[in-house]
Amino acid sequence: MHPLMRRLSRALASAAALTLLVTPVVAVAATDDPLESSTPTIDPNISELVRVGETLRARAGTWTSGTTFTYQWFADGEPISGATEFDFRPTAAERAKRLTVRLEGSREGYTSVSRTSGATDAVEWGRFAQAPPRILGVATPGATLTVFRPSAVPAPDSVEYRWWLDGERIRGATRTTLTVRPEWRGHLISVRMYLTKPGYLGRLVPPSAGVRVGGAYSMSPNPVIFGTKRVGSTLTATRGTWSPTPSSFSFQWYSDGRPISGATTSKYTLTGSDYQKKITVIVRTYRAGWGTAARRSAATVEVLASAVRWQADDLGRPLSVGEEPNGVVPTTYIAQAGSGPCVWVRQRSDGTELARDEGSGQRLFTVLPIDHSVWTNHLCGVWVKYYPGMVRTSYSTAAHGVYVLGDHLEYGTYSTTGPVVAGEPCTYTLSEGFYGEPSVVSSGVVTEPTTIRLDGSGHAYGFATAGCAWQRID
Repeated sequence: MHPLMRRLSRALASAAALTLLVTPVVAVAATDDPLESSTPTIDPNISELVRVGETLRARAGTWTSGTTFTYQWFADGEPISGATEFDFRPTAAERAKRLTVRLEGSREGYTSVSRTSGATDAVEWGRFAQAPPRILGVATPGATLTVFRPSAVPAPDSVEYRWWLDGERIRGATRTTLTVRPEWRGHLISVRMYLTKPGYLGRLVPPSAGVRVGGAYSMSPNPVIFGTKRVGSTLTATRGTWSPTPSSFSFQWYSDGRPISGATTSKYTLTGSDYQKKITVIVRTYRAGWGTAARRSAATVEVLASAVRWQADDLGRPLSVGEEPNGVVPTTYIAQAGSGPCVWVRQRSDGTELARDEGSGQRLFTVLPIDHSVWTNHLCGVWVKYYPGMVRTSYSTAAHGVYVLGDHLEYGTYSTTGPVVAGEPCTYTLSEGFYGEPSVVSSGVVTEPTTIRLDGSGHAYGFATAGCAWQRID
């Protein structure tokens, strides 16, 4: 049995946009079987505009199956140093220039063919993504307020702060801190930021929520985060004892300094996207006569992977499914297996197999409630509950492993030069789940350069490869 694979999860659609017209070039081939090709186009990811900082992707068009590519990007006809990948992100150096990409297609037994895309429009200024700032501290006469700036994309080179009182600029107030004056009691303070970076339009960020200057709280503690810092665990922010007690409290959670959409209560459940990030929370309060106050917690340690995990029994015995406290919880697991082969087996109550799989590299495996027990060897390492977002999305695979389409691996057309070990075929599998043979949608054996389309069609959400690496070409 070939070390085929299987598995899966959810799908995330990648953005698409502008397709550019190109002038075809005649291909010359040295054989009776020419390398069929079409001229590439450029597809800006995210936006229909070609901007500094936004990813462009080379769309290869239709070529002979198994064609592999090298890439070179150009700005106003001049090659861009180091820009030799499938995708390219323009920098300030390319602003106002027109971009093209040259693909050279090759396959054993064919004459290589080069194609150059048509030019884009001139590269426009980049744009910042920046949430509004927040004012930390207690707005009371004599107190010092501090600006909290959420992380921006990209990070600006310079930030200018502008403080306002009742909608009017406070002259000279351009630092990250502001000392509250006694005559401001009852008035509203806010702050804005102006971001700059070469190649990007300067951006005046929307203002912070205003803080009303009032009397001093005798107690106004920083919030404290409690809970296990692992994916899947729920954190709780305690606001502490305030005196006098505010009439309202509000919360905003942050992951590595970026606000988490919808995370605005005292509790927050960590997701796969929080893995290896630090979490903070800001508590904002109000009480008439005491004005507005905001306090920020200390950052947590980096979030760990899920506590739902298991590994091979020391004595090599099967592990029961669903039995507490040592049973294996039915869910999907991921393991960073070594050189392998990692083997897993789902079993019935009589010990017969429901399904099995083996292979090297990253593995995925779903334990179902109908399973009586599971078995795995030590080469698999630790099986950890899989959450979308735990692994960074990529355009390529290793020679061995299992990937979730739309999460680990972007949708698109992928090509391989063939088996990494000459004479040993590569196998690949597309599946609708990670629970064994019943989930397989299609499979194939690769002995030469091959191209396949990974787009989630036919409920294929997982991709496994054994023996060849794949690279997205379109």
